[in-house]
Amino acid sequence: MRSSKSSYLRLLAVAYVSLLPLAPGAPASVSAADDPLGAAVEAARKTHDEKQLQSLKGQLEQSIVQNPNDAGIYLDLARVHEYFLDVYEMRKDKKAAGEAVDKAIDVAQRSIQLNDKSADAHSLLADLYGRKISLGNPMFAGPKFGPKVKEENAQAMALDDKNPRVWASLGRQYLMIQWRAQARHFRAG
Repeated sequence: MRSSKSSYLRLLAVAYVSLLPLAPGAPASVSAADDPLGAAVEAARKTHDEKQLQSLKGQLEQSIVQNPNDAGIYLDLARVHEYFLDVYEMRKDKKAAGEAVDKAIDVAQRSIQLNDKSADAHSLLADLYGRKISLGNPMFAGPKFGPKVKEENAQAMALDDKNPRVWASLGRQYLMIQWRAQARHFRAG
């Protein structure tokens, strides 16, 4: 009996990890030719090169100074912070990962303040809230950020129900709900 439970949890973990790269790699609404900085952000996502991420962060921050009302720049910067989060999690540096997710959330929220019609921004924010739960104590972070994940994903779905990033984020939300339910079941039984 214990073996089937372990297999199920492993299957859920594999499914979750396999869904992680779907959203960031999905085609954006603007082509790479139209947004060379966006293409560089996508390249940094693939390599997790910290120097490249630092350079992009600097370029994006400089672009924000020049265009403080461009929601797309804030969205790209939030993604860069999310990729820093990936780097720090691979290193098992929880403190740096926590700081990176907080910065990414702040920047994503600013992007939404400037353009609340961006399904990509709402999806990213939902994913970041989910990552905040996984970095903290789920018993305390779950009730605080879980409803925010659901709300942001619902907003993203209402804005663009054909966007693959929106669907990937929603899938991660449901997977985490299912995973937590199974974990509670296994602890009880």
